[in-house]
Amino acid sequence: MIKNVVRRGAVTLGAVAVAVTSLAGVAHADRGVPYVKPNQSGDGVACVQQALRFAGYGIDRDGKYGTATYAALTDFQRKHGLSADGIVGPKTGDALYYGYLKPSGGLVEGELCPTVIPTTH
Repeated sequence: MIKNVVRRGAVTLGAVAVAVTSLAGVAHADRGVPYVKPNQSGDGVACVQQALRFAGYGIDRDGKYGTATYAALTDFQRKHGLSADGIVGPKTGDALYYGYLKPSGGLVEGELCPTVIPTTH
């Protein structure tokens, strides 16, 4: 009897875990893809800068997240109804990648950028 109660409890707990995970939403970065934030540098920042350039912002693509990148990104976020926090999480990553980088057809944007900026896909 105790064995059956424990088994039922485990099955219920497993079902709850699956339900919570599926209801948690789709806005998540792939495992290992960090958010792009101020004062960072590297490929993720360069991809964000390139997307912002495609979106019409006249910033340098130097891979360094400074004040110009922050100003352009927060303006982009405001104009796209996103939280204007200057952080590229999955929602901002989607807007940048699927709205500007992927349509560009560039090899770097198509191959490297989805691995270094978070998106929901």
